Amino acid sequence: MTDQDMNELKLELAKSIRMLENIQLLDMNGHVSVRVPNSEYFLINARKASRASISVEEIVMCDMDGTLVEGELEPPSELHIHNEIYKRRKDVSSICHGHPHWQTVLGIADIPIKPVFSIGSFVKAFTYFEDSSLINYSEVGQKLAEALGEDTVIQLRHHGSVVVSTDIKSAFATAVYVEEHAKKLYYAALLNPKHKVLEGDNYRRTSETAWSPSIVQKVWNYYEEKADMENVFKGILGK
Repeated sequence: MTDQDMNELKLELAKSIRMLENIQLLDMNGHVSVRVPNSEYFLINARKASRASISVEEIVMCDMDGTLVEGELEPPSELHIHNEIYKRRKDVSSICHGHPHWQTVLGIADIPIKPVFSIGSFVKAFTYFEDSSLINYSEVGQKLAEALGEDTVIQLRHHGSVVVSTDIKSAFATAVYVEEHAKKLYYAALLNPKHKVLEGDNYRRTSETAWSPSIVQKVWNYYEEKADMENVFKGILGK
């Protein structure tokens, strides 16, 4: 990659982290990463960087063993979520781990996430990973990557979730709508335990039309414009 390409990738990653924090899908914890194209490295936010004010200078680079190779700041303790999934899934180029409220509540209540919302119906499976501790050892990261399999989302019971996708924008949009899906299911289950679920041909057609590159870009543009209007990106380029 050219220096300009690398800077643009770091900026997009920093923007996604600030936007996810702004809509409360990240808080003082959580991390987002992106695979560096045509390499065995990935970029990720530094452990001590504020998710609300992270700059491109606080993005670090690690190799697929989780070793820091660029930057002076320490990577997150749970970086093994990222390197172990990247090693197993060549189709994945961006990963988001956070502690989204509604998904975590459903997991604690042991309410399976079912297809109830049109835009969120593109996610085919919601596997649960029962080890709620920090994923801060390679062995646990390997177990998580194995449990994820070929899925897009895995719920960490009592902990949070991990979303994987082909790029930063689609990982961001997926994280947004999986949580919106969980929120709608939570309220529907409160109102009626026998709530309606998408199924059959209707589910198939809905899930097939609910997600596309144009929809991903539309979601990104919407949240990027809102964040820009709210001055969320102030100081993102660093000094």
